[in-house]
Amino acid sequence: MNLDNRACTRPAEDWGLDPLFWVPAKLFVGDLLRALPSASGSVFFVGNQRAVRSVELVGVVVSVDARSPKMVAYVGKVHVVDDGTGVILCVHFAAQGDPDAPPRQEHGLGTTVCVEGRLATFRGERQVVIREMRAVGPNHEVAGWLERLSLRALLATAPPP
Repeated sequence: MNLDNRACTRPAEDWGLDPLFWVPAKLFVGDLLRALPSASGSVFFVGNQRAVRSVELVGVVVSVDARSPKMVAYVGKVHVVDDGTGVILCVHFAAQGDPDAPPRQEHGLGTTVCVEGRLATFRGERQVVIREMRAVGPNHEVAGWLERLSLRALLATAPPP
């Protein structure tokens, strides 16, 4: 079942009235790829006019792209995550000159991960800018599917006025 995505007709000042705007929306990758971008490109619309900024997804790392040494200083590594509905790039930007920044965890191929971050589009390709990425077990993945399926019913309803 695909969501019937519609752009929000309310003014941008009212998007924050929807509780989903302030929390990471738990969505499938397929839903993220079909989300409609706003004019600014920093907010996406899923379901019945629901504005979403940050997302949480659970999937398996299917590719790890180590950038050239020149790019590692800015981008670090790019993980491609597959949840069964699609694949999406997950990018973790390197901390610039912050000695207190926590070290990034390395996740290998086949690791089931939970990714939380901001949804963005770069050069026409949808990606998640990682805020947090942690390894999880298979039980967390199945529980995540159930959460996402129940959230889809909420996304199909109209947001609060």
